[in-house]
Amino acid sequence: MRKFKRIYFVVPFLTAMILLAGKKGVSAFAVPDLTGAENLLFQKDTVPQKSIKDTIPAKDSLKIADSAKLESDTSAIPKTSRFRLKVSKDTLSGPVNYSGKDSIVGFLDSKKINLYGDAKAEYLDMTLTAPEIGIDQMEHIVTAKAGRDSAGEISSYAEMKQGQDAYKSEGMEYNIKTQQGITKGTITQQGEMYVHSEIAKKIDARTMYGQGTFFTTCNLDHPHFGFRARRAKIINKKLAVTGAVRPEFDSVPVPIYLPFGFYPLSQGRHSGMMSPSFERNDQMGLGLSRLGYYQVINDHWDVQTYGNIYSYGSWMVNVQPTYRKIYRYQGSMNFGLQRTRRNFKGDPDFSKVSTYTLNWSHSSDSRSRPGVTFSANVNMSSTRYNENVPNSNLLNLANNTAGSSITYAKTWQDKPFNFTASFNHNQNNAQRLVTFNFPNMAFTVNTVYPFQKKNSGGSKKWYEQLGIGFQTGFQNSMSYYEYADRVRDSLRGLNQYKNAFARMWDTLQWNANQSIPISLSLPPVLGGALMISPSISYSQTMVSRIANYEVKTLEGPNQFGETVVYDTVIARMDHGVGLRKQMSMGISLNTALYGTYQFHNKRIQGIRHVIRPNISLNYTPDINKNNFQPVTIRNRVNDSLSTVYYDKLAGLSYSPVPTYQPRRFGGFNFGIDNNLEMKVKAKKKKKAESDSTDSETASNSGVDENGFKKIRLIEGFGINSSYNLFADSLSPRLAPFNIYFRTNLFEKINLSANGTIMPYKLDANGIPKFDEYAWQGRRFNIGTLTNASVTMSTSFQSKPKDANKAKQRDEAMNKQMNDPMLQGDQQRLMEYMRQNPAEFVDFNTPWSFNISYSLTYSRPTTTSGAYAGNGINSSTNLSGSFNLTPKWNFNVNGAYDFKTKQIQTVGFTISRDLHCWQFSASVSPVGIYKYYNFTISPKSGMLQDLKINRNRSFFNGGPRY
Repeated sequence: MRKFKRIYFVVPFLTAMILLAGKKGVSAFAVPDLTGAENLLFQKDTVPQKSIKDTIPAKDSLKIADSAKLESDTSAIPKTSRFRLKVSKDTLSGPVNYSGKDSIVGFLDSKKINLYGDAKAEYLDMTLTAPEIGIDQMEHIVTAKAGRDSAGEISSYAEMKQGQDAYKSEGMEYNIKTQQGITKGTITQQGEMYVHSEIAKKIDARTMYGQGTFFTTCNLDHPHFGFRARRAKIINKKLAVTGAVRPEFDSVPVPIYLPFGFYPLSQGRHSGMMSPSFERNDQMGLGLSRLGYYQVINDHWDVQTYGNIYSYGSWMVNVQPTYRKIYRYQGSMNFGLQRTRRNFKGDPDFSKVSTYTLNWSHSSDSRSRPGVTFSANVNMSSTRYNENVPNSNLLNLANNTAGSSITYAKTWQDKPFNFTASFNHNQNNAQRLVTFNFPNMAFTVNTVYPFQKKNSGGSKKWYEQLGIGFQTGFQNSMSYYEYADRVRDSLRGLNQYKNAFARMWDTLQWNANQSIPISLSLPPVLGGALMISPSISYSQTMVSRIANYEVKTLEGPNQFGETVVYDTVIARMDHGVGLRKQMSMGISLNTALYGTYQFHNKRIQGIRHVIRPNISLNYTPDINKNNFQPVTIRNRVNDSLSTVYYDKLAGLSYSPVPTYQPRRFGGFNFGIDNNLEMKVKAKKKKKAESDSTDSETASNSGVDENGFKKIRLIEGFGINSSYNLFADSLSPRLAPFNIYFRTNLFEKINLSANGTIMPYKLDANGIPKFDEYAWQGRRFNIGTLTNASVTMSTSFQSKPKDANKAKQRDEAMNKQMNDPMLQGDQQRLMEYMRQNPAEFVDFNTPWSFNISYSLTYSRPTTTSGAYAGNGINSSTNLSGSFNLTPKWNFNVNGAYDFKTKQIQTVGFTISRDLHCWQFSASVSPVGIYKYYNFTISPKSGMLQDLKINRNRSFFNGGPRY
């Protein structure tokens, strides 16, 4: 009985010690909730009932054995008893830790504590910081006050953070147990929205009522704009509802009242209505655009359904689902139907057109299924879709082409097999021609070496380098003209019309091909200076259409307006199966010559010239004699006859093209490539820059350990051609020379040039004489320049003010432009960038300048192969941007055509960063395309529809919408 009471005395004593425990500067005035501790164990004393009186060991050794019996008794567990420790209901769920940098004042009688100077109080997930904090231990209430300077202005707010919610206010009184309180001059952030309240009352962890509430997306303590309401109810991370609301700009109220305000505060994806916008179109009337609903289907799918409607009867419906599964795939789709009705029935320019559009972008993560890839980039639409989109810009109207591709590819791991299947689509909006290529399949066996030993070390035998590959494929295509319901059969020249499906069937053609390339890499000769590689290949292609050509004599005006008689070739496409076979064999030789000139100069170490000549001997026998049809054409000028061979298996073509290439080739291809490098001493960096760089940065900049770096004076300069030993008198033996040049001067100026030279003399009519070279005769001439081009470009820009900010901006822009989710919507994204240039202005870069110049020369040929006249075109493009002030930016871009001596386009844009707003004005007063654009809008995406946007485009003096 005595021992039982002793234990019950110790337990309350320890409990009281825990409650009163504390340390300097920090106090814990709450105990944990122990109501669940029902199984506290109380054991009997394990000390034996009879104590050992004499502790001195006995002389008799036999008595020592009694101690063993004593030790075994101490291990016994006696019976237990339980009790429950009752805790007050007002006890907090955890301790309150507090500190004060200046001083801490405690009142024992009222159990209140005042903290001064960078005061801080913590309770569970709540953290309160303020210049002054008061704690009432009895009522569980904390109070906080903001600090003010000598002028009475707030110098530091009282800030409270609880979980993901943060508040700052002039003063607050908060019950940490019930999570109820009242604050004065409170500012809280809900997503992109900042909520200011003169007085706010929090009734639970999620709900707060406000009086004198101001909603804004400006993050300043005194915001530039917002919406003011007398009363509001705010549910954290969900929504806010107010009574009558009016906008204010820079504390100036606007006399426009709305009966109520509804502000969604949810973060992340959530379903809801999409806010529409009003627009005007002279031909369609007033309109309401992008009115619809956004639906979240699950964690991986969502869909937007919206439409446009106009007062003259036009409408548009779009369905845009998007999907994304991490580490698996992502994509987006857009399907739209459009009914365009311009003006009223009876008007001379009345029209009614139905069009559609289909976009799909999909990409798969290679980590989900190694060796398998699936991608899609579909852009299909009616050929008249762009010209009927309301308020479409001129760039969209000028875009006459569109294309799609869907590709599936599989690679077998550790095996040489590859398989590809694809669907392709192309359309020409100007010609109303739509072409489908489906299905397209290819199976490839990579080069294998059958005579190569496994795990063979050292040098290999020459026959072990013999490689064999295999390729096979199947292609199918069809096309049709998108007229109303009927199209003209232009292939056979018949004056009949067929529907689109019949046209697609008529144009359907397929081909299957197989090829077997064989290569052999021989060991280098001449000490490794010369590489020899023989090769042989065989291929055959099976086609489903065979062309038959015939000559017809027609009458028509010539270039002088005179009526003349001329012969023309007409192709007739017939169903059938044709087989084209091709076999080629050859051997190639490659080497490299190095020349170095050393300078005795501390700045320049030397110049190295590398020459890489190459030559290959090839032979292609004529094994397709029956696939070429000779056609004899009479020249009505000199009454001469000429025979031209046409390929009967050339495929579907709308105008026959003569095949000047011979059926047999035996000769050689040759070429030479040069590059020129210089090694110079790198400039020494300043000490501050040197300290901030490391060896990795030095290696990336091309500087070696001795402080020298390589500069490429000429990156590439060369010439190539071929010579055919079996060419007849109607075909050239020596092929035209192709010349190219490219360099990057001072690592700033990109310069490239290329040209083609015909090495034969021309007769009086401009037709090449393939039996007489240009350099033959008294006067040396390398040949006739048939086409050439020169391009040059450079760009300069100042260093960014903040390098980290510039890097983050570039990464964000690249990610947005390359996002597969936006690939199918790039056109709309570019249009958005054009209409909202202020959002993409880089104020971090003080100035930048870009200029490019291009010069092209060409000599076109007539159908008889004669060179007639020449054409020279040159143009320049420039753009520049500079900051007038840290918040004002001016941008200019333009293009000038030197041939027409006209300005193609010139545009000016001025932008202003208004902190939480942005302003831009763009104008293009001269050129082919003229436009103006004025935009002022908030930066926040939440208020993207709250903007003023006025734009108009002109083409050749006439407005276009």
